[in-house]
Parts: sequence; C-alpha cells; structure tokens
Amino acid sequence: MPLNREAYTRYRIIDELLRKKPYPTLEVLIDKISEKFDRPVSKRTVQLDLQELRYNQGLNFNAPIVYDRIEKTYRYSDPDFSINKLPINADELHGLDFAISILDQFKHLPAIKEFEDAIMKIASTVKINKEARGEADYIQLDRPFRIQGLEYVEPILRAIRERRVIEFTYQKFGSDHISHNKMEPYLIREAKNFWYVIGNGISKADHKILTFALDRIQDLKITDQTFNDEKIDKKSFYDNVLGVTVAEGEPEKVILSFTSLQGRYIKTMPIHHSQKIEKETTDELQVCLQLVINHELKMQLLSYGAHVKVLKPKSLVDEFKTIAEAMLQQYK
Repeated sequence: MPLNREAYTRYRIIDELLRKKPYPTLEVLIDKISEKFDRPVSKRTVQLDLQELRYNQGLNFNAPIVYDRIEKTYRYSDPDFSINKLPINADELHGLDFAISILDQFKHLPAIKEFEDAIMKIASTVKINKEARGEADYIQLDRPFRIQGLEYVEPILRAIRERRVIEFTYQKFGSDHISHNKMEPYLIREAKNFWYVIGNGISKADHKILTFALDRIQDLKITDQTFNDEKIDKKSFYDNVLGVTVAEGEPEKVILSFTSLQGRYIKTMPIHHSQKIEKETTDELQVCLQLVINHELKMQLLSYGAHVKVLKPKSLVDEFKTIAEAMLQQYK
C-alpha cells in the first residue's frame, strides 16, 4: 500500500522521539502525534505505526525499535539510526531528482505550493546524497519563466465545481482594449506552459464557447449566478484540435511531407493522435492528420521550416505559399 502523507508525518514524529531522551512511552507518542494533527490519534494507529516501522518490507525502514518493559518506553537499539538517514540506491536517487525537477516547474500552482516545504526538504536530501556519491546533475529540465495568472486556477476550479458564473476583465495580447466578460467556466487547460479557461461566454447575446488565457485576466470574481447544463462535451472537446484554440469548422484531412530526418522525429513524437503514415521512402515521410485547422497547427508546422511541405488541403497550401513568399521578402 502506498505511503500517504499523514502516515509519513506520524513516522517522522515517532522517529524523532525515539532518538532522544527521555524515551517516550506509548502514551507520549499518542499525545505528541495527536498534538501535531490537532485531533486525537488512536492507540491502535500508533501501535500499527511501530510495527510498520519495524517489519514492513515495502517501506524498508527496518527500524531497530526496542521496548523497555521496566520503563515502558520505546527507543532505537542503534542510537545513530533514523529513517531520514536510510541510504537509497542510484536508480531511486535519479528518480527522485527527476520527479523534483518536474514539480519545480509547477511550484506556483496552489496544489503544489501547499507541499513546497516538503519538496524543498526532499530536494535538499537528494542534493546531499548526490554530493556524497560525487555525482553531477545528470538531469536538467527546461525551467519555464514565472507564469502570470496561476493564482486564478484555484478560484476558477471552485467555480467549475459549483457551476457558478465568473466575471473578469481581459486584455488581448497586443491590444489596448480591456473588455468585461462573464463566463460559464467548464474546464482549465494547459498548453506549452500557458494556462487557459474554456467556457460559455455569456457577455453577449450570441453565447459562444470562448478561451481566455489566465495571464491576460484581471479582477476575477465568482458570482452568485449559477448554470445547469454545459454546452460542450469536455472529454471530446479537444479531440480534433491541436492546442487550445477551437476554430469553427469541421475536421479536415491534412497531408504533410517531411524530409527523412524530420520524418524520423515525427514518427517518434506525433503531431496529433490522429496522425497516420501515408507514404514512407528513404527521402520522405508523408503523414495524414484529421483535425480542425487552427493557429496552433499553423505555428507548429512553421516551426519545422523547410523540413515540411503542406500537400493538402489546398487552402492551407495557398496560405503557406503566401507566408513563405513574405518570409523570402524579409531577406531581400
């Protein structure tokens, strides 16, 4: 059974008390743990914790706990023992390092920030272990810049759960105009380290499904106005699009031709889950995608430069010809 946060907190309290005099009785252990949690902890729970620390092979603490029948106290037979000093193998160490690197990228999220102290303690322990082994930083992840708007994730989630309308002001990128918006929020989506809220815009009479970037939102308020039915199927809403922009129209068949080198990468990291190989030779890889053509798809294709050629649909071919000609003019 996986070790949960509350159990590990109890183990740490017991570990600390067993390492210093006066050694604790069972009653003292119960009182100290109850004081930490600000609620009663049962005698049975603490007795089971002592057993788990001693014998649970999954936890692998193998704590040398002894009971003094005269004093009725508990202690470690090895005074230098601590569950915080247990060695870990190289694979476990690298796994922890990798997990911490990922968590660090999302440390500003409210759900992660709650455990910031614990994460920092684990990170420090991993660093000490690595230094003791003489190991360098073998894993380095790209660290995104501080993203604005993450403080809105928690209140928006609350509004989604309670089906309450939200109000906010919004300033589009590159625009001086600030609009006031009311929305029935349905879901929050992350794409390329940016966060968005998607829902039914009810500021105007035509009610459209809209997407707002959290970093452009200001003055968010949860109103008392509620809503019943959601206008989208959240599970399938993004099936036919790349990114977050759901453009109007039906999915289209997009055929792309990649150079051999880029094609090997595309086979390993598909652009979209609908991707299928149409043709493959020593010089070319042709793939087919079935999706709605939106801004994110165009930006993705442009990032491949001369390593991709759009073959279908004709409208996208013509648009990329125009873009390529404009780019060429930049260098004349």
